[in-house]
Amino acid sequence: MSEVETSPRFASSVVVPGEEAACPVDVVLTLDRGETSRLLRRMRGHRVLPALSHPWGSPWAYLALLRRPDGMVLLDVPDGAVRDEIERRVRVLSGLSSVVVLAPRSVDAAAVLRAGAVNVMARDAPSGELACRIAAERRWLEFSAPCRGPRTPGLPHPLVRPRQVSQRVLLEILCATTRPWCCHDLCLLLGTCGEPVSRRALQARVVRLGARLERHGISIGVLPGWGRTVYTGIRGITPHRTRSR
Repeated sequence: MSEVETSPRFASSVVVPGEEAACPVDVVLTLDRGETSRLLRRMRGHRVLPALSHPWGSPWAYLALLRRPDGMVLLDVPDGAVRDEIERRVRVLSGLSSVVVLAPRSVDAAAVLRAGAVNVMARDAPSGELACRIAAERRWLEFSAPCRGPRTPGLPHPLVRPRQVSQRVLLEILCATTRPWCCHDLCLLLGTCGEPVSRRALQARVVRLGARLERHGISIGVLPGWGRTVYTGIRGITPHRTRSR
């Protein structure tokens, strides 16, 4: 992940008070930031998308989604963007949030839906149509999803929470997990659009985070295997209880 993503300027742009009510989409992730900026300008008057987008792998975008139990992320796949592994990107991203994909008509929408997207929309559709579809998707999610509390459990000691954003997002992903995470999926999720994190770099992050947690009686669940490692979450933390409507 680039150093610029650790800047407080980007941190302040992720969560804006009142933005949840103004925009049906909580976070826009992009595979081509320049093209997505043009899309956001075109859609600005409809007030369905945030003012800023975040590149794939942005820790601030992931932290924002993890703190929104019923969040919705729009993954923008412009023409000319890197399209390899779109289905896999959707599958890993859906572990954090409901995913709407905006893509060219040439993308296999059925495959993307099978991967876990809640909707796939044509990127060249009229702005008004896209706005209505996005707003309708948000209404459906609010109608169909139960009202839940924060997915990230409270940590028993404030010193457990790392100051380094790459460590913090890894911790919160593992805290909020409802399923095991394969190391290859985490490498894709935490990397940039063009380059996943290497397994060696991920392992180093996990070791550093694990050493910090062990001082407070917490550990990372690890299932080593041939060719891959599976992380089953954080042990020693009591999750929040869900709330019904």
